[in-house]
Amino acid sequence: MTTNNIQLGVLYLAARGTTQTLRSWVLKTYMLRDGQLDAAMATTLGQLDQVYRFNLYYGYDVTNAPEALRQPIIAYVGALRQGSKSLSGEQPSRHLFKVHRRIETLVLVAPPIPHTPLAEE
Repeated sequence: MTTNNIQLGVLYLAARGTTQTLRSWVLKTYMLRDGQLDAAMATTLGQLDQVYRFNLYYGYDVTNAPEALRQPIIAYVGALRQGSKSLSGEQPSRHLFKVHRRIETLVLVAPPIPHTPLAEE
């Protein structure tokens, strides 16, 4: 894993760690039923990018949501877009979707760390 992938992985984990809480905030703030916002969509690049570009999550305004819930998402998508041909105001490119999927796979399906047995004394 390259340093860039490690940095993106850490940022992704931070963003992922806030998505369900931000989803709950939207449900409570807009008085929605749990089933109205598909939990499986919480970490899709489309949802995360909407927070980054428009302060929207599942299409709902999250401008007044706690900064601690929005900032990790904004930091991740900002880092993901860094060096991309997509401008910050544009929809994510196909390349960004591929990078996001790769980071998600690397972080969530990381190979186990090899175990080295202790030397016998």
